Amino acid sequence: MAMSNTSANDARKELIQSIDTLARRAGISRDKALTAWYAAIVLGIDEDDAIEAASIDGPEDGGCDFIYIDEEGETLYVLQGYVSDRVEKTAGMRKWNALTAAVARIQDPSSFKQSGRSDIAEVLEQLEGTELTHVLGLVTLAARSDQIDKAVQNAQKTKAYGANKSFFYEHQETLYDKYLVAKTSERNVPTDTLTFAHSVASLRGGFGEAIVGTVPASELVRLHGNHGNRLFEGNVRLFIGQRKGGINEKIVETATARPGEFWALNNGITVVAETFQQLSGNKYELKHFSIVNGCQTTVSLCNAVANEPNAGNAQVMVRVVGAKKALVTDIVRFNNTQNPVKLSAVRLLDPIQEALRLRFQTIDYSYAPKQEGARAAKTLNRIELERIAQYLAATKEETVLEAVSKKIELFDRSYKNIFPRSLKAEEVFLVWQLALAVDEERIEMLDKMDTTDVDSVMKAILGIHGTPWGIFVAYTVISKVGVDFTKLSLKQLVTPDFNNAVKKYAKKSMELYADIAVGVLGDADESTQPRNQIRTKQFLDKLKRTLSVRSTKLSTWKLPKLNSVGVSSK
Repeated sequence: MAMSNTSANDARKELIQSIDTLARRAGISRDKALTAWYAAIVLGIDEDDAIEAASIDGPEDGGCDFIYIDEEGETLYVLQGYVSDRVEKTAGMRKWNALTAAVARIQDPSSFKQSGRSDIAEVLEQLEGTELTHVLGLVTLAARSDQIDKAVQNAQKTKAYGANKSFFYEHQETLYDKYLVAKTSERNVPTDTLTFAHSVASLRGGFGEAIVGTVPASELVRLHGNHGNRLFEGNVRLFIGQRKGGINEKIVETATARPGEFWALNNGITVVAETFQQLSGNKYELKHFSIVNGCQTTVSLCNAVANEPNAGNAQVMVRVVGAKKALVTDIVRFNNTQNPVKLSAVRLLDPIQEALRLRFQTIDYSYAPKQEGARAAKTLNRIELERIAQYLAATKEETVLEAVSKKIELFDRSYKNIFPRSLKAEEVFLVWQLALAVDEERIEMLDKMDTTDVDSVMKAILGIHGTPWGIFVAYTVISKVGVDFTKLSLKQLVTPDFNNAVKKYAKKSMELYADIAVGVLGDADESTQPRNQIRTKQFLDKLKRTLSVRSTKLSTWKLPKLNSVGVSSK
């Protein structure tokens, strides 16, 4: 989203003010403060830990303005920061070169000792014997550099620096987008009070501090009346409705008919707050808080009280947790285990998904919406997270097999690979369009088969696994033809002309995939079922080799250059 000079200046001033506040607090340079600010705001690292990670300073830092080891996430973050002195100025390639030079140096901590940087060496020595993912980012408050953007894309695509190395690049427009996400998706109520029915129990621990007590239903009704669904912005579900015989109907029934027994029959509610303090007696002030588990209980109680005021006397166990920001996602995940919540639902709350959601709003697409019921309506302008995760995984050699048969892994082990911080909304949307077109083409090819045909090979090839394989072939072809995501816009991608161009790739790629797969499976062991063969690494390797040979005829396929399609709509 390109900003005007005026809005760019205003956004820049707002960011600099926030960064300078942190720089003064930490006593570090503006460049380093930018990396600490980014780590705290975007990566969710505790601010004090982020400041410490950015306080490594000196002339021989080897491109490492910021080094942080996330032991739980098994990730090493290395950031290089740069704040330009003018809004139109870009970062120089030397900043990118410094970051890539750090790749080799972090493998050899002794090199930092030799240059007098034992502080960096000590951090890196903690890595010995571990296999962490390395995430290296160039974070700049400067205009976008085409040269750097292309270099980052190339590093990501070729994996030239190693399979466990991931790169991203932020410039002032993307930085401000993420800042807006942080501001507008705080997922909480700024401030209100909560009055318990009796005294509370308190606890302190590594997570922070917490209080547990009993709250009358009428108090929850008051909070919901004041804040509506904002009260549940940190929850993976919104209210799923009150079906006949469903759990929410039972909640209403119990609160209405047996309010005195409600406390013993309900699991209770968990509230996460940035801070809380006792005002008087059993009354507490909560700041930046959200109900992360208990949306169904709260809304059902509101419905019960609306029908029968006496239901307001029902009592509910409420736990208020004042937790570190970095723990919030885990709290949400583990507090929703009694009513199973997929890990994909928890990932909905990630900053990466929030940023994509914000971008897709500009073209009136609903991206990765929260669960609002078991049968949420599918619309043309709705992109579900589980489906796009599978489609994105299918574009990569490292994850295509998981896309084919191990989708459960996509939101756990492979999540950071599928959704790297460098991922652009334009690439996501292209893959979405491509996947829909491939699936449509697969179904058409399947429909054309003779209904009496018992060819198990073709049925396996064109079965449901044919979609991720078709995506893999199509994306490989697109990559060989060439596409520059820095020169694409969402408004361009949403045009009918662009969609028609994508369909041409889908048609050619499904024809290619089916033809190659027949040859691969024809050479396979006859004792193995075709549907099992197409889930194997051997199938992937043979498909890749044959596709590489076929691609030498790319110029004869007359496929459109995607960057030139729908350009007038940019």
